[in-house]
Amino acid sequence: MAGRDSGEPHRTSTPLELFFDLCFVVAVAQASGSLHAALETGDPVTGVLRFALVFFTIWWA
Repeated sequence: MAGRDSGEPHRTSTPLELFFDLCFVVAVAQASGSLHAALETGDPVTGVLRFALVFFTIWWA
């Protein structure tokens, strides 16, 4: 099975590509929700550090 040419004009996204992007959106939303909870409880340093580490892991993937 050959991959699709990324230089193809008017190329649309496949459902798998859209699902992959959605997984990243949900992961970042979960990480930011955790940051919000940490900021509400008054622990901003730990919350920001945890968010930065999780976000870097998500971005690296």
